[in-house]
Amino acid sequence: MASTLGHALSGVDCLLIGRLVCPNLIGKISVGSIIFIAFLANVPDLDLLVGPMLGKHHHFLHGQMTHSISFSVLWGGAMWLGAKMIGAGSIKCKTAFIFGFVGILSHVVVDWFTGPNPGVHPSFGTMIMWPFSWERIHAPFTLFLGPHHGSLEEFLSLHNLWVMVREFLIFGGVAGLLIAYSASLREEIIIMWRDLLKKYLK
Repeated sequence: MASTLGHALSGVDCLLIGRLVCPNLIGKISVGSIIFIAFLANVPDLDLLVGPMLGKHHHFLHGQMTHSISFSVLWGGAMWLGAKMIGAGSIKCKTAFIFGFVGILSHVVVDWFTGPNPGVHPSFGTMIMWPFSWERIHAPFTLFLGPHHGSLEEFLSLHNLWVMVREFLIFGGVAGLLIAYSASLREEIIIMWRDLLKKYLK
């Protein structure tokens, strides 16, 4: 599956696209919104903790229910319900759903197209259609290279460094194009960094 960095960056790309497409629902880009979407985009990989908690390998449940379209909908629905319960208005509830659904879905889609060999080779596959299918469904081609994390040596390998460089170039490139395209996005991000620097460099 893709790295934590790759998922975080894909989530940020979705945030930028959302701001362009739905400015009434997705507020101005902020440090908080970037951190939040980066976290949401990595939530499905919390399934790596389940195996060790049960005394099994960390891949025991990895790439299964949490890596499905249905889980994206359920997570978005849970965020909508949470917003509703604390008295949020209609627009904020919709925003909560969009953040939850898109944040998780970005992970699901990226991992579905992740495999050992980029190109016209089947991906690792995930239970993307759960609960309608309990089989791992493989994408017909691979876009993203999967990192190795079976051991500390693999985790710190040059292979994994290349995986993250590749993801940074892909997802960072998409973000760069979006920012270059939109003057309003550029302005919001400049203001965000300016305010951040003022806060910590006083």
